[in-house]
Amino acid sequence: MAAAGSAGLPATVSEKQEFYQLLKNLINPSCMVRRQAEEVYENIPGLCKTTFLLDAVRNRRAGYEVRQMAAALLRRLLSSGFEEVYPNLPSEVQRDVKIELILAVKLETHASMRKKLCDIFAVLARNLIDEDGTNHWPEGLKFLIDSIHSKNVVLWEVALHVFWHFPGIFGNQDRHDLDIIKRLLDQCIQDQEHPAIRTLSARAAAAFVLANENNIALFKDFADLLPGILQAVNDSCYQDDDSVLESLVEIADTVPKYLGPYLEDTLQLSLKLCGDSRLSNLQRQLALEVIVTLSETATPMLKKHTNIIAQAVPHVLAMMVDLQDDEDWVNADEMEEDDFDSNAVAAESALDRLACGLGGKVVLPMTKEHIMQMLQSHDWKCRHAGLMALSAIGEGCHQQMEPILDETVNSVLLFLQDPHPRVA
Repeated sequence: MAAAGSAGLPATVSEKQEFYQLLKNLINPSCMVRRQAEEVYENIPGLCKTTFLLDAVRNRRAGYEVRQMAAALLRRLLSSGFEEVYPNLPSEVQRDVKIELILAVKLETHASMRKKLCDIFAVLARNLIDEDGTNHWPEGLKFLIDSIHSKNVVLWEVALHVFWHFPGIFGNQDRHDLDIIKRLLDQCIQDQEHPAIRTLSARAAAAFVLANENNIALFKDFADLLPGILQAVNDSCYQDDDSVLESLVEIADTVPKYLGPYLEDTLQLSLKLCGDSRLSNLQRQLALEVIVTLSETATPMLKKHTNIIAQAVPHVLAMMVDLQDDEDWVNADEMEEDDFDSNAVAAESALDRLACGLGGKVVLPMTKEHIMQMLQSHDWKCRHAGLMALSAIGEGCHQQMEPILDETVNSVLLFLQDPHPRVA
């Protein structure tokens, strides 16, 4: 296609139509058509790509699939191809790209497309902050702050979505910036009328803390947001959304000290969610993961809350009993892929990690009696889970189990005669 845009001149109607047809060909079911379109696309100059793609994204008459493809290509162009394309654009084109992108995000009415535009916005913002932390797109940041201060909930969502994807958009943060960030996040996290805003703001707050993992002083300043984050974790889980819970797992793994002031609340919430059979298996496993991860990353802190760990143990063992009767089990050569995601496998791994993280002095007294009761059960699933639990705590509790090793081995050997094949 013609490259009129490479001369900095507006594209003609025919050139735009030609480019739209190219986008349609890129999503054509025919491999040959797509391959030919890809070759043509790769040879288009960066300036033409940028202007044509931005125009296609904003053109609601182009059709959703075409706009979706244009958005994906523009995001790729401004991320992996940024250094080859953007710095070589004329300054007026760079200015127009930033202006047009703000307008596109602001005026888009299709929720899914708006999120894709927010992703592009975040990618461009990330690339326009230099190594010294200077933001070379202050208008973009101002638009986001103004959006939060507006009364338009859609614009709140836009700002939070961008901030979640790129929490470093403020660049170098002085005291004033941190106060603004905290105030904006707190305002949204406390919103009682719009659950989606609370969820997104909690994810954005978590992303900001994670992005500042080495700033211990910031943890103290932003600790006030934690109750809101924990409430969002609880509320979102009962709306079939585990995204905030996943963020909590990341915090437990990367910045456990941030949870310090509200560690008991975090553990109590995780314990509650883990034990709630109304939630999905994944959500219960993620809640358990918070506790287990903290046993590894914040062991001294967690040892001050052994009462909660003791309450978690029965939940872990109950999940290990969550086994399926499978008549073909005896003929299976290896575990099926679904088995690795099961409650039983996840709980067994969790018990192993708890024992290794907290040590046998803590874990063995909490588990021994429960395991003995399971081994005496008439239900084969309980006996199976009891044996697996005994194996799981073996490494972490080995010193404490050495004095009773002979007794333990002899009792386990008896199960070689168990009537159920999955126990024996």
